[in-house]
Amino acid sequence: MGSVLKITKLHFLTLFKWQIISCAGVLLLNFLISVVVIRLEEAGERAGGGDFVALVYMPIMGLIFFAPSFRYALSQGISRKKFFLAGILSMAVMSAILAVMVEIIFVINLQVANVWMIYELIYGTHNLLSIIVWEFAALLFLGILGWFICLIYYLGNRTTKILVSVAPFVLVPLIMLCNALVNGAISRALWQFCKTAMGYSVINPNPYIGMANMLAAAVVLTGFIYLLLRRAPIKD
Repeated sequence: MGSVLKITKLHFLTLFKWQIISCAGVLLLNFLISVVVIRLEEAGERAGGGDFVALVYMPIMGLIFFAPSFRYALSQGISRKKFFLAGILSMAVMSAILAVMVEIIFVINLQVANVWMIYELIYGTHNLLSIIVWEFAALLFLGILGWFICLIYYLGNRTTKILVSVAPFVLVPLIMLCNALVNGAISRALWQFCKTAMGYSVINPNPYIGMANMLAAAVVLTGFIYLLLRRAPIKD
C-alpha cells in the first residue's frame, strides 16, 4: 500500500496539482466572462459553459500522466500491479476534486448567472447529490478512457498509431453515408442507445443510471488497461 500511495502522491506533486489549479482558473475565468456577457446583454438566455471545462481536462490527464510516472515507478522497483492501482486511485481522487469544483461553480451559477451545464441540459434537475456523483462518474470514465488511449499509442507500432489516428476520420463519414442509405436508422439507434445509457429514456430522467453505466464502462476499460500494462516496456 505504501508504494501505491507513493506513486499517487508523485502524480499530484508533479502534474495533477498544477492541472487542478489550471482547471480552477479556467472554470473561474469562463464563469466570469459568462456573467459579464449575460449582464451586458441584459437577457435571460444562457452564456458560456461550466462543467465541460473539467470534462475536457480529464481525458487529457489520462493521456499525459502515464509515461513519466511509469518509467519512474519501475526504476524504483514498484510492480506494474501497484502502479496500476496507483493510477486508478489518482484518477479517482482527481475526478472527485474536479467534481467538487464543478459543484461549487454550479451552486454559484444558480445564484448569479445562467451558464450552460452539460448535466443540467441532460437531466434538467438541481439535485446537488446527483450532480456530484454524475460528474464524478463522467470525469472518472473520461480519465480512464484517456489512459486507455495513451496505452494503445504507447504499445502500438507505427502502423497501429496511424490506424488509430486515422480511424475516426474514416469511420465517421462512412457511418454518415450508411445512415443516409438506411434513412437515418443508424443515427436513431445511436441516439436511443445514448439516451438509455445516460438514463434519459424514462419519463423522469435518472442521472444515477448514467452514473452507473459510466462507472461500469470505466471498470471494463481498467481491465483492458491492466492487460496492456502487463506487457508495457520502459521507453525513453
